[in-house]
Formats: sequence, C-alpha cells, structure tokens
Amino acid sequence: MVTGEPKNILVADDSLFFRIKLSDVLIEAGHKVTAAKDGAETIERLKGGGTDLLILDLQMPVIDGFGVLKWMGENGRKGAFPVLAITGVFEPAEVIEDLKALGASGFMPKDLSPEEIVFRVNRLLFFDRPSDKRTLGERVPVTIPADFTYGNARKSGTIINLSETGAFLHTDVELLKGTPIRLRFALPGSVKVLDVGAIVRWFPYEIVSRIIFCGYGVLFTSMSTEDRRRLNEFISTEAARLLEAIDL
Repeated sequence: MVTGEPKNILVADDSLFFRIKLSDVLIEAGHKVTAAKDGAETIERLKGGGTDLLILDLQMPVIDGFGVLKWMGENGRKGAFPVLAITGVFEPAEVIEDLKALGASGFMPKDLSPEEIVFRVNRLLFFDRPSDKRTLGERVPVTIPADFTYGNARKSGTIINLSETGAFLHTDVELLKGTPIRLRFALPGSVKVLDVGAIVRWFPYEIVSRIIFCGYGVLFTSMSTEDRRRLNEFISTEAARLLEAIDL
C-alpha cells in the first residue's frame, strides 16, 4: 500500500475538495503530488516536465480534460506517461472510446475509497515491470473488519489490503515488528470467518503521523486448507474485476 519508490503525480481537478482528498491519499501512500485547478494550469505544469502520472478530471473550466489530452497529442506528449481520467459526470461507456483514442491509460470514478485509488494509481505507475504485474494482480484493496489477538490482548482493526500471502491491518494499536498475531475476519459476501495466524513484517514508520494508512503489513503464517482455498478464490476473482475496471 505504501510505496518505497515515490513518483511525481499531477492532480488536475477544479474541485479544491477533491484535489486535497487525492493529494492526502497519494502523499500518505508515499508519492509526491502537485495540483492544477484547470486545464490551462495543467498544460503549463506539463510543459515543465517531471510528471510520472497525470490524474485528469474531464470536466474543468478554461480547458477541459479532453482538451488537455488533445494538447498532449499535438505536442508529442501522448504516451509519455500514464493518464488516469476521472469524472463524477460521465458514465464510462459514454467516453471510453474517446479516451482511448486520445491516449488515456485508465478511467476512475470519483467515489472510490482511498485503497482503491492507490491500487489504480500504482497499477498504472508500476505496470511495466513483470514482478509488479504479478504482485499488484494478487494484492487487492478491501475494507474488512477484523479481530486480532497478540499475547492475552484482543483488539479490533480493519484489513484494507489483502493478498494470498498477507494483508495490511489498519489499527492504532502499537505492535513491534515480528509480533505474532491471530486474525479473524470474513471475506466480503461470506459469513464464514477465517482464522489466520500471522506475523507483523513492516509498518510505515517513516511518516509517524499517517492517518489513512496507519497500521502494519502482516504475513500469513498458518491457516486451514479450506480457508486458504476461500482466500485464494476471492483474491483471484477480485483482482480480475479490479484490473478489468482500470484498463481502457
């Protein structure tokens, strides 16, 4: 969830609220973010170079997102970096073909959770490396309440990132790296509770004031054969659904 390889992301949106929301989410996820309030300002920032990903609102004043994409095509910048189009107005089916022709890489509605936003952003930023294709394909954003125990203590948290081998556990409980825990949670759409042994492997210690992604990366160490089957099946199905929704 929190990358160790920060990228330069330009967020172009006329909504101050959404610019702040995206910036907060992406900065906590480890990236560097600049913002533009309309298409004209977006183009000026693009002229300066250094952009690794453009998150582009389609509905903006002065020059809209389509106009920015047309400018990029006319000025040799089409395909220079991925463009993730966003909108709260258009339905994807209405604009997909136009976005493809103009060089956009993906499409994202504005009502996604922070975990889904980071998943889609990292998918586009790191898609060109085979190892990352495999890793991102197996790791999916979720919001799953979970109980966990360590020693004699019982606490609650939320799993916000899940793979076949581990998870990111959102909690304000202080744990040390190497702490063994026991996780209990139910996969979305199921009432069956998985009972999983895990160990704390990492945490985003470099930014101690994290709010969105505070917690710990845990590695699964034990689970029943049936729980393993259920988990793998869920990850496979959910990853396929998410990846289909990202690519144009």
